[in-house]
Amino acid sequence: MRSASVQLAVLLTACGQPPAENLADALAADPVRLKALRGQCAADRQAMGEDACRAAAEAFRRRFFAGHAGPDEYNSLAELPPIPPSFDTPADELPEGAVPLTPAEGSP
Repeated sequence: MRSASVQLAVLLTACGQPPAENLADALAADPVRLKALRGQCAADRQAMGEDACRAAAEAFRRRFFAGHAGPDEYNSLAELPPIPPSFDTPADELPEGAVPLTPAEGSP
């Protein structure tokens, strides 16, 4: 009887869901599935399950730090939209009597 309960425990353990590590590997290899799962987790994390959402976050982290681009991300610098200048030069439009934050060149 004791061996039957041990076998039952081993069998139930083996029948559990696959570990999140395997799911994270699979998601990291499939960016479309990863994007869909991340969207579902953002909408309703409890319905998706904590393990699945953590695996999606881990897969996204791995892809990000490995430098892999997703289907809707830019692959090269040439694809990036132009970045408009955000500031004029500080000395151009200082109010009268204002002191610039950085010293002028040649000053001690």
